[in-house]
Amino acid sequence: MSKIISTNGTPLTTEAKGPLGGYVALGTLGSKSVVLSLLNKSVIKFAPSEMKEMKLKADLGATWCDANYMEFDEKKEQYVFNHKQLATDIICSCQAKGAYVEAYERKSGVWQMKDGQLAINGRELWRPDGSVIEHGIHDERVYPASADVGFDRHTEEASDDEVKQILEAFGALNWRQNLAPEMILGWVGISLISTAVRRRPHVMITGAAGIGKSTILEYSKWLLGKLAFACTGPQTMAGYYQKLGGTSLATILDEFEADPSKRNCKDTFEIARMSYSLQEGDEGIVRGTTTGASKSYQFFTPFMAGGISPGKMEPADLTRWVVLEAKSRKADATLMTEDEVRAIGPRLARRFINRWSVYQATESVVRKCIIEAGGDGRMADTVGTLLASYWTFVSTKPATVDDAKLLVEMLDIKSRIELHSVSDERRCLDALMSRVLPFKFMEGISMVTRNLSLAEAIQRVCEDPTNNFEIVARLAQLGLRVVFAKGNWQLYVVNSPEHQELRKLFSGTKWAMGGWAMVLRRLPGGEESTQRVGAGFGAAKVTAFHVPQDLLAANDGDSMQMAA
Repeated sequence: MSKIISTNGTPLTTEAKGPLGGYVALGTLGSKSVVLSLLNKSVIKFAPSEMKEMKLKADLGATWCDANYMEFDEKKEQYVFNHKQLATDIICSCQAKGAYVEAYERKSGVWQMKDGQLAINGRELWRPDGSVIEHGIHDERVYPASADVGFDRHTEEASDDEVKQILEAFGALNWRQNLAPEMILGWVGISLISTAVRRRPHVMITGAAGIGKSTILEYSKWLLGKLAFACTGPQTMAGYYQKLGGTSLATILDEFEADPSKRNCKDTFEIARMSYSLQEGDEGIVRGTTTGASKSYQFFTPFMAGGISPGKMEPADLTRWVVLEAKSRKADATLMTEDEVRAIGPRLARRFINRWSVYQATESVVRKCIIEAGGDGRMADTVGTLLASYWTFVSTKPATVDDAKLLVEMLDIKSRIELHSVSDERRCLDALMSRVLPFKFMEGISMVTRNLSLAEAIQRVCEDPTNNFEIVARLAQLGLRVVFAKGNWQLYVVNSPEHQELRKLFSGTKWAMGGWAMVLRRLPGGEESTQRVGAGFGAAKVTAFHVPQDLLAANDGDSMQMAA
């Protein structure tokens, strides 16, 4: 009996149609051989010890195995299944393919193909036009048979009235931010196609206890259906790995009290930060395994979190999250039932997928408009993506420039720009300037000791550089010096992370062990030079930057501009 296998994994026989089963070699993953089973269209990773008779028949098809690997055993005088030969063929064909890239395995969800259009992988693999594709390899990507995504090619598109109904449901609360219901709906749209888009903004919903935050989260969960991972309270990194790695699930996290000092909060922000812009083929988080081989975890997860306290986010997180604050519940708001929302969810997904080209065209227009209005690129990525997604639900045509300008005007762009302007360098400066220490200085004819913040001490030197010798000397001990140079008041900060006084000033911050020099150098006038910070001190590498303007308010142009 022939045991020759063709390049697509099917047996080369003279029959019009061979028995069901077989495999396509995909490559090796460490010592494992990875194949696509033609029996059930699943990706199987065979360890050498797993290639036993019954497992091979179960995974690749018993009839196919018998038809291609049954041989007559002269000693036993009967036909036997030569599973060792099949195992050898699998290993050889996978080794010939080379290393298998798990990142190219597209499981359940909505994916973008090479032609720019979408493919929905679930129980069927289909396109928005209703055409069905066979599960397998397309455009060098593997599409195995996957779990139900909650809607299919026969699902009808949501009506305008249904979209309006959902918007009104999200608007059942009085929001402090303009367009909050629209951005929540936009987040739902991005969550439906999270694996197909370049950016996945996150939404934080906050407000007083009992105001209705959980209701908004429930609406979002019911709309997304099988594409949502709903959880409550602190989550662990291991839990995220197991539940979200490599999936298209959106995370809806209730009772999330953001406290950056807690590990579970850091884990959530870490996954959200990576999920924001992770692209297919990127390794994501790489972890070692007990076998000595590394394993990568990819995340394409938009987060929606709800809690009373949003906490103080790092700038890297603040620009990836949209924080929406609910002020009160509307007295005349009409609540929707779970059945009503769940019934609209699949149709809403179908509506968005049908308008994929609308989203693509609108995103670039809205993004450009936000930048022209004064926003930065990250703000355009975050807010612009949500607004473009919202527009996709409400219009069959891409937004024009005038449409985009109207959206940006309604957004209250100035407050958004201020929110996104928080940066690491500003926080580093604030951490430094807010430190309070005892300083000696002359007050009238008496020498006094007072607790001053560094900002107050620097301000005193700028106002009167010649009569604050004690403050200047104390600043030098701290690794700081105030000078007037190149037409501006500047502050010198010693670069060395070994400077013990500076380390004390930054204790309790992420710059406690150093790194402040590089961050402070990003401030206006920032540069590195070699200077002395005071009498009796040797020359050292310092970071120089302009003293904040608010500390110079009492200074006039005619005052004596002398280096302190």
